[in-house]
Parts: sequence; structure tokens; C-alpha cells
Amino acid sequence: MMGSLQGKVVLVTGGGRRVGAAICRELAARSAAVVVHYRHSEAEALALCRELKNGVLAVRGDLSQPAQREWVFREAMEWLGRVDVLVNNAALFARDDEADPAQLAAVNVAAPLDLAARIAAQPGGGCVIHLLDSWAARPEAAAFGEYAATKRELAGSIARLAQQWVPHTRVNGVAPGPVLVPERTEAAGTVPLQQRPTPEHVAHAVAFLAENTAVTGQIVYVDGGQHLLAAAHDGRQRP
Repeated sequence: MMGSLQGKVVLVTGGGRRVGAAICRELAARSAAVVVHYRHSEAEALALCRELKNGVLAVRGDLSQPAQREWVFREAMEWLGRVDVLVNNAALFARDDEADPAQLAAVNVAAPLDLAARIAAQPGGGCVIHLLDSWAARPEAAAFGEYAATKRELAGSIARLAQQWVPHTRVNGVAPGPVLVPERTEAAGTVPLQQRPTPEHVAHAVAFLAENTAVTGQIVYVDGGQHLLAAAHDGRQRP
């Protein structure tokens, strides 16, 4: 069954720019009331709110801090009385030689799981969508092992929480690949579909999961087919 986002309150973490902003635009276009969370991207977040005009709220917070996670959720909750959909888009990305493992774990795992639990604890529950990364499963992610581990841990929680929280809360994930945005000019690697996904491709997948009330416990890959290469590599490594 397909549900409507009209009048639904959606909290998008890291929603001020790039993929997060595309998600906010897509959900607002479907008549959702969007809460744009940001940490550093204040100018971008406020500009996005002006662009979207009606039914948009910007909230600042450092999701690595439990007290600020609580603040962000409370602000979103108090705006219109509840949060119907949570899109956990905010994440830290760093090479292992530059990464702070504790910070990566706090932002990429603890924060989304904490916010998801708050959605599930509401009367009537809601919908949770985690933004993952199909690249994290690929062999060339070795230099980003700490980051990849956080995304794998978050991905691993989806089926477990989906089973735990039925029937009132749905939990799904979207795993983008080498998203084509102006700030990213690095090589994408092999893309079987010969097309790098755009932020809009990712946003459409998020909207599908937000609206389709018959889907839970699933991960949708938006990566031009790159996850198929990772699966093939894993198969070659097995005895």
C-alpha cells in the first residue's frame, strides 16, 4: 500500500546540502513538512528553507553529542507534534589515517540508532530510512576501513530493528554509490550501468521507501550496479 507524505513531518539529518538537500526537496515536493538538520552548513540550510518556503524548519545540532541529538529531535517533535519519517543522512567520511574512530562511531552509528529509537518510541511509531554507502562493501574501501565498518554496522541493524519494531515502525536503508555532485570529481570506478547516480536518484529512492507502507527491512542500492561487483568479488574469495 502506498501512503501519502502530505502533512507528514520528515526529519532529514545533514539536510542542508548535497544529497541531503535533494532529499529535502523531493519530500517537500510530495507535500511533506521537512525539518532540515545541519551542523556546519547554516547558510545552505537557511537558503534551502527559503527556497522550499512552506512547511520547512531548520535545526542545528552536533549529532555526536547525545544531548544535542535529543535537542534536535525535540525541536522537530515540538514543531508539529510528532516526527513521522526520519532520514538518517548525516555522516562523517574520513580516511583511516585521518579518522577519529570514536567520532565516526558516534555520528555514523550511535546517532542514527538513537534517533531511530525515538521514532519507534512515539505513539504509533513511524518510518526510519538510513543512508548507507554501497562503496563501503567494495575492496577498494580498504583505506577507509573505519568509515566502512560504521556503515556496515548500521546496515546490519536494519533487519534486526525492522523485526523488533513491527508493525508500528518500518526500517529501511538506501545505499548510494559514487553520487555525481559538483564537489566530487574523483574517479567512480567501474559502474556496470555506466551511469553515476545523482542526488535526485537517491532522493527518489528515499521517497519510495517513505511512501510504500508495505516495505520494511530492505536496502535499496542506488549505485549503478556497483554492489554486484562487490558480491562477485566476495564469491571469488570463498573456498
